[in-house]
Amino acid sequence: MANIKDVARAAGVSVSTVSRVVNDSASVAPEKRAVVEAAMKRLNYRPNSLARALVSRQSNCIGLMVGELDSPFFSQLMRGVDDVVVDGGRYLMITSGYHEKQREEKALDLLQQRQCDALIVHSKALSDERLQALAASGTPVVFINRLVPGYEDRSIYLDNQQGAYLATRHLLSKGHQRIAFIGTSLVEVSDGEERLHGYQQALAEFDIPFDGDLCVRAQPTEDGGSDAMSRLLSTQQRFSAVMCYNDPMAAGAMGFLLDSGFEVPHDVSVVGFDDVVITRYLRPKLTTVHYPIEAMGRTAAKLALQMLNKTPRMSESELRFAPRLVVRQSVKTFRE
Repeated sequence: MANIKDVARAAGVSVSTVSRVVNDSASVAPEKRAVVEAAMKRLNYRPNSLARALVSRQSNCIGLMVGELDSPFFSQLMRGVDDVVVDGGRYLMITSGYHEKQREEKALDLLQQRQCDALIVHSKALSDERLQALAASGTPVVFINRLVPGYEDRSIYLDNQQGAYLATRHLLSKGHQRIAFIGTSLVEVSDGEERLHGYQQALAEFDIPFDGDLCVRAQPTEDGGSDAMSRLLSTQQRFSAVMCYNDPMAAGAMGFLLDSGFEVPHDVSVVGFDDVVITRYLRPKLTTVHYPIEAMGRTAAKLALQMLNKTPRMSESELRFAPRLVVRQSVKTFRE
């Protein structure tokens, strides 16, 4: 494989001239640039992008840290970010932290080592203080799915409590009073507590006391939802509906109910959260809360580009997203 010295020798110029052409310096005469570019093409020379980034401190790349790589929720986020970044003439580098402090630190360190021009960060395990320090480090940083104090102008987030409130209120309006709650066991994820508070808020509005025995926590996956429903049924607590932390947990809960001889929604009504693709293909189709994560991803990428290009930025009101209830077939009116 040809290196920069081979190109310089073939073009009859110095290594520094080739370096200036590679880094698109304006100080190279047009005729020399043409000779160097011809030599690069002839030798099939490909510049080391990492080395260029270390020298120029610009990589033309935006780094994105997500929670998980194998999640339909985060695939929507990645698609939204990628669409805008590519249209903006830049590249996207993606890492994941899996909601664990050490893994999030390593993911951020990797993006910074690669000299990413800006970062879009989905972090649930790191403290506000750590993220505030990251934002103050000099690299433009946008936070998604989190409101970081002091950096409201670069935090893109959803009102999770309002979303869970809407879902639970929908069940209550259908006559359900004994409503179980399946939450996440990832206590470091603030969304879990916010959605629990929304559930409690709706119960209080209907003068229904909160019953901790109807609340179980598990991993926020299909298996976690199945396990949570198994534990709920084993307590022999009476309930006619269940509000789930997310759609995969709702799918797992529905599967266990069906395997146990229950019908959804005839015996138990189920509501999810996020509105991922699977909700439209479950049977019955899942009533859920729409989380506009792809639109939020596009907004995050637009904001990152605005920060890099030093163009006027969006207002804080444009960074706040509202949840929306999506009514399908997994809830029915409760009758004794």
